[in-house]
Amino acid sequence: MKFPYSLKIFPWPLFTSPKKKTRKGVMTLISVFISFVFSTLGLSLLYLSQIHLKTSAFKKQSTLLEYAAENGIKRGFNNFLALLSQRASPSILSPEQFDRLRENARSNGPKVIEEILGLKLPLLTSETWEKMSWETSTHCFLEQVIEEEDYFLAIHKISINSEGMIHNFSQKRKSTLSASLGVLAGYLPLSLFPFLLDKKLSPEEKEDFREKNKINFLSSKKNHIQPQISFSEKELIPKEANSELSKALKIKFFYPQNLSNAKLRVILGLEESEEPIPAGVYLIKDDLGLGGIYVQGDVEEIVMAIEKDFQVISFRNKEGIWILKYSPSKGKTFFTSPEETLSYDLIPFGIIVVNGKVKSLGGGIVDFTGEVSMIKDREVPSILQGIQLTIISSDEITLSSHLILQGVKWQDGVPYVKDSNSQLTIFSTGKDFWSEKITEGGITIDKNSPEEIKVQATLTASGKGFAIEGERKKVEILGSLQASDYLSPENSLNVTFDNRLQEENNFPKNTPRTTKPVLFISFFKLLEWREF
Repeated sequence: MKFPYSLKIFPWPLFTSPKKKTRKGVMTLISVFISFVFSTLGLSLLYLSQIHLKTSAFKKQSTLLEYAAENGIKRGFNNFLALLSQRASPSILSPEQFDRLRENARSNGPKVIEEILGLKLPLLTSETWEKMSWETSTHCFLEQVIEEEDYFLAIHKISINSEGMIHNFSQKRKSTLSASLGVLAGYLPLSLFPFLLDKKLSPEEKEDFREKNKINFLSSKKNHIQPQISFSEKELIPKEANSELSKALKIKFFYPQNLSNAKLRVILGLEESEEPIPAGVYLIKDDLGLGGIYVQGDVEEIVMAIEKDFQVISFRNKEGIWILKYSPSKGKTFFTSPEETLSYDLIPFGIIVVNGKVKSLGGGIVDFTGEVSMIKDREVPSILQGIQLTIISSDEITLSSHLILQGVKWQDGVPYVKDSNSQLTIFSTGKDFWSEKITEGGITIDKNSPEEIKVQATLTASGKGFAIEGERKKVEILGSLQASDYLSPENSLNVTFDNRLQEENNFPKNTPRTTKPVLFISFFKLLEWREF
């Protein structure tokens, strides 16, 4: 069969498929969208980078401002502390100066702090280092005045203000440091001086004294006025103990030169006569209660011990042994003499007066028979919790063993007194109470005492001063030391000042006071550091 057309030619309508419809511009739109996204991301990253750079720059400037303000506080604090440290030794006042300072303090005046600093307040300083600078001002405000009979404590609030700045930067940063400063003025208890050498020395002699003697102080974490050796330009340690004698003997107005031998015998419970006072131990008592203890003549040995709730004190001399036992918690006292034992529903006044030498003083124990023995081979607490005791002798006092307060713990050579409220004061006047004859006096660490001996007391030594006998001894004092001289060849002394003595409600009682009014820095404590 033949087709009417060639097989090589197909009919168009029958053999051709229609063209497909296509979308034009899609790729263009996608390209534009992707370009937009990446451009946006790029611009955002660029913008964020600029913000980050500005933030980093601001943070850097802010950190530098903090450093500048902090530097101002530190420099202000160090400068102020340096001023205080230069005046760590007591400054002698005339009675008129003391009266003016007391009146000014009562009226909230600045005289006390200006006298101790030798400068007018406020203190203004400004410094620059590289791009940083700071301005510091130190202000002082009198907060409280605590008055005793013949001295006072002025407590000041110290405000150190700093303003830090950066060159070519408008912002500033402020910081404030608050502190508390206590200044004492008047006839002060000597126990408030960590170490007082009551001897006039030249600057060269003072430096030589520090170098030759092995005296170390344990630093205080709270008080930034660190304990150190204070030197007195005039004699401050008294040679009398009239105030303490008056309290012990229960005499309202005490003048030794006016107290006859007959009158003293009556006070001691003896028959009135002009005969000399027999050597022995006397518990003072009258219709109003008990007084202190009076000892006539040298004492061979005084031993302190604790027996349950009782403080025990044993006295031994050639005539015999006397034992005093008393308990503040029970209100009971037992006094045993070679002849008898007396009991009282009262407690004695905490003053022991010895008109003579104390040849051996130390701590010990009470055995099952009631005998009191001194202990040297180990440390035993010998001062009962809560006991406030003062021992005064007209002549030399020799320490033969440890004297440790109950509740005090030693850890790694550091004493902790937070669990103790006892206090012990030992004072040698170097002068007879009645004849006013000068004696050798002084306080001595016995050569036969333990090689490492701990004494937790305030020691005040007139006469020959404080001496450590023997060699290679290590003496630990928890309290304070005041002496007219110091003798310690080849021995060391470590002093830990009892910071409880600086507490306003815990001023030492029945302790010797300075013979002249003085001005003295008690404490400098940090309270708060604030940044604005």
